Amino acid sequence: MNTSYPIKAAFFDVDGTLLSHETYSVPQSARESIALLRRRGIRTYLCTGRHALELELLPVSGISFDGYITLNGHLCLDHNKQLLFGLPFPEETAQAMISVFRNKKIPLVLVEENRLILNFANDTVIRAQEAISTPVPDIAEYDGAPIYQATTFAGCEEDDLIRKITPPDCRAVRWNDLGIDLILRSGGKVAGIRHVIEHEGIRPEECIAFGDAENDIEMLEYCGIGVAMGNAQDQVKKIADHVTSSVDDDGIRNALRSYGIV
Repeated sequence: MNTSYPIKAAFFDVDGTLLSHETYSVPQSARESIALLRRRGIRTYLCTGRHALELELLPVSGISFDGYITLNGHLCLDHNKQLLFGLPFPEETAQAMISVFRNKKIPLVLVEENRLILNFANDTVIRAQEAISTPVPDIAEYDGAPIYQATTFAGCEEDDLIRKITPPDCRAVRWNDLGIDLILRSGGKVAGIRHVIEHEGIRPEECIAFGDAENDIEMLEYCGIGVAMGNAQDQVKKIADHVTSSVDDDGIRNALRSYGIV
C-alpha cells in the first residue's frame, strides 16, 4: 500500500533495520530522524520479535520511543515499558510447546513476560545469537508462567521439522537463516500495530513501517508506506512500496527524506 495520507506514526524493526550488526550500532542519522519525527508530532514505535529484556542490552535502549511492540505483537508496551496489551498462548498451545521444550530434541526458548528460558544450547543456537549480538538465553526449567512466544533454531533445510513441532494455531516466522519465532496465527506485528493505532485513533494509511526480514512483511503490507532496507531479504523488497539504502548507509533517513517526512 502506498498512499498520500499524512504520516502520523512510524514503526521500526530492530535487527538489520535500526541496529546494524556490522557496526553494532544505530546510525546517527537514524537517531536524529527518530528524534525529529517525535518533535513533529509523529509517534514512533519499535516493532520487533525481541523481548524488552533483550532491548535493554542493545544500542536501541538509549533511544526514546512512544511505545514498544515486542514479541511479534504478543506484548505491547507504552513509552514507560508498561504493559498495554498481551496475547499469551492458549493452554493447549502452551502445553504443546512445553512438551517440545522438555523433550530436548530441538533447542527451544520459551518466552515469558519477564524472562526467556532455553532448554539446551548447541552450535546453531550460538551462531544464531551471535548474528544478532545477543547472549544465549539462560538454560532453566519451565515453572508455569504464561508463554507469549517460542523461538527455535534450525537451518532452512530443517523447515519440515519446524512444521512438525508448530502447533496448528501457530505459524513459524524466520528472523534469520538460523532463528525462527513460533507465534499465534492471530498474533504477529500487525496485531500489535493494530492495537496501538486503534488506541491512538490513527489509520493504517497514516503509518510508515521499516523492516528487512520475513517477519516484517505483514507490517510493511499493512501500513500506508512499507519500506524495505537495502540489506533486506529479497522477498521483503518485492512487497515493499519503497526500497531504501542499507542500515549502514542511512537507509531510514533516506527513505523519510524521499517521502518528505523529514
